[in-house]
Amino acid sequence: MIQRIQSVWLLLAAVAGALTYKLPIWTGILQDGSLKSFVGTENLLYFAANIATVLLALVAIFMFKNRNLQKNLAWLGFLLSIVLVGLEIYIANNYETTLNLQQSSWKFGAIMPILMVVFFFLTILGIRKDEKLIKSLERLR
Repeated sequence: MIQRIQSVWLLLAAVAGALTYKLPIWTGILQDGSLKSFVGTENLLYFAANIATVLLALVAIFMFKNRNLQKNLAWLGFLLSIVLVGLEIYIANNYETTLNLQQSSWKFGAIMPILMVVFFFLTILGIRKDEKLIKSLERLR
């Protein structure tokens, strides 16, 4: 099943998306000194987009026989990952303005959607490389 490098990239994208549910994305200190953190399960829109992206990566792994469909799914995952990065920034800014925080900082979980963007991009490059190889082999026939 995992014969090509793009399957590994897709698996890594799915793992990075799954880690978003456990790792804190953003943390802030409220005026009373208590700690408020944002995890991927707190916002419904972020949660749904992340589930869709993880499932998309997992489904795309098994589409290795249909390169065009796998490439289209990888492009969709790439775009959804960019949306996740934008949602992270929007939600964190929204928390900062509504909660009147003393201090806020990004945590390690914020890197995961960025890694997903990179892994989907590497998947697309791997599929293009396979397509070029197949076209060059057909030319030799």
